[in-house]
Amino acid sequence: MSSINNSYNRPNFTYLCGRGGVWQKPCVNGPNPDGSCGGVAVCTPTKSGDRWNCRRSREDGGACELGPLPNGDCCLTQPSCRPRRTLRVHRFRLSALVAIMVVALVGTFGITGAVYFGAEPPLRDAGQLSPKHSGVVADDSCNDCHSNHGDGPLAMVRAVFNPTAAAGMTGKCLDCHTFPGEETSVHKAGTCNSCHAEHKGSDAALIKFEDGQCHACHEQKFTTFASSHPQFGDNYPHTRRTAINFDHNAHLNTHFQDERFAKGAPKEGCISCHNVGAAGKAVPVKSFEENCAACHQEQISSASLNLITVPEFEANPFDAEVVEELCGIEANDEEYESVSTESLNSILAALSETDPESTEEIQEKIGSLLIAVAENGTSPIAQLLSEAGASSQRLLAGLNSDLVKSGVCSWIANKEFEPIDEGLNRGWRAEELSITYTAGSHSDQVLKSWYDFVAEVEDDSLTGYLLKGDAPGTCVSCHSVNDTGAIEIAWKAGGRGSNKLHKYNHKPHLNVLGPGSQCGTCHKIDSTVDYGASFKQNDPSIFKSNFVPIKKATCVECHNEQLAGQDCRTCHEYHENAGFKAMMMFDKNRKNRSVVSNSLGSN
Repeated sequence: MSSINNSYNRPNFTYLCGRGGVWQKPCVNGPNPDGSCGGVAVCTPTKSGDRWNCRRSREDGGACELGPLPNGDCCLTQPSCRPRRTLRVHRFRLSALVAIMVVALVGTFGITGAVYFGAEPPLRDAGQLSPKHSGVVADDSCNDCHSNHGDGPLAMVRAVFNPTAAAGMTGKCLDCHTFPGEETSVHKAGTCNSCHAEHKGSDAALIKFEDGQCHACHEQKFTTFASSHPQFGDNYPHTRRTAINFDHNAHLNTHFQDERFAKGAPKEGCISCHNVGAAGKAVPVKSFEENCAACHQEQISSASLNLITVPEFEANPFDAEVVEELCGIEANDEEYESVSTESLNSILAALSETDPESTEEIQEKIGSLLIAVAENGTSPIAQLLSEAGASSQRLLAGLNSDLVKSGVCSWIANKEFEPIDEGLNRGWRAEELSITYTAGSHSDQVLKSWYDFVAEVEDDSLTGYLLKGDAPGTCVSCHSVNDTGAIEIAWKAGGRGSNKLHKYNHKPHLNVLGPGSQCGTCHKIDSTVDYGASFKQNDPSIFKSNFVPIKKATCVECHNEQLAGQDCRTCHEYHENAGFKAMMMFDKNRKNRSVVSNSLGSN
């Protein structure tokens, strides 16, 4: 601290006025914080009305005799000076230099001076690598993972105090490892070595973590799971309705109580329908044949998909000579009366873009299409499907072109088709006035393809025909139709978790509680909710769970310090990719290069 008294001297000010050190009379304002001169004017005049007034203080002589200049500038100026650092700054610099020298000496020679005996100095010996890395990187190959900070003690000290030293490690890790999907992770900004600590010895595990590592970034800290963890959500663990519309309450308490279906009732509780042997984050249900076929198999074949139904024609749209030429059938010379009184079916109307209420469009478009089918078989229908963006190979798989031509030839001759009854009630059939498809089994691929096609095109008439509970195959009586910006049908049972950072495994819980009735320890059926109501619309986020939400208190019964543990990573993942460990790859070429390099170095 300077002995010169003035209004701006403070212990935390790092500069003194240069003029004060020379003339023993510092400037009134003093130097700026950045070390520049505080100004050359004696005061800063102020304006009152149309006049400028001098602001020089009494201690400095009071108002100037000449007063401010006409433009408001002070009439008294002084040469600028170069401010000087205070004695306190010089003392701090000297102390810091001494400390750095001590650290440098310790890092170079070691605390005990063991460098003279060939031992590695303590600050330069990071420790032994883990087994995962020691096989490809030698303990002395620092540059394989660390950037070189330069040679000598001062360079080492700069590396110790360099805040970017650790950040550079992530890039080195990614030279060898690739993490699919991590570019979208909430934790992507973190560095690998923030959690994976190397040089901890051959027995240290790279994937061993403590809660303190999570607390380093997360603002909300907690002490124990019971006291600090937030309460679970209102519908936990469900975030959307299930893929399959299966009402546990209705089946267990209504359907299975009916004598007609009693034989299908589960005899062993939950494990009768759920495959506990494959339990993981979810406990998958057994197949349709094991669980549902006894009651629902007949429903699949109860209704057929209607590809073509010959509509009623008000007048004969077919030329007799064309019919005879294409089909070899003589036309009826009697007054025309349409053999069909049916309406145009939804699929044919949508594909041909024909208004079912327009007799003129039906005469023109459907008449022309049937002539084309009689001549070319299924090709015209396949063309319409292709124009709609569908795969005709999947949708028309197994459809016999000759069978279609035979049926259409009868219809354009104004006759009902008389199929040969082969006792087949499944697959493609040509009936009296229609071409239909009947599913043969659950997961029928042709019918599934039609459902996917209708969901994708989002045509109101097709949606109203197929995406309903009593439609052919009755698929959506069980499989939910979800509108999440695009219409999709949930063919696979099981929900999709929205929180990728949360993990749960049923298997260890089943090992403790036991399968079967013990599932009810956590999953209690809620008999008060209208579970099926949510399936009457297509938004999967609007739902009522079949089960009472699981509360935190249920988990606390076991997850505490005395029993099952309560570490963060018991239930939470760091990496969002569920298959992260299995998908982590290593560049074998780099491994070989490292081994060769280490071998050459040792020679």
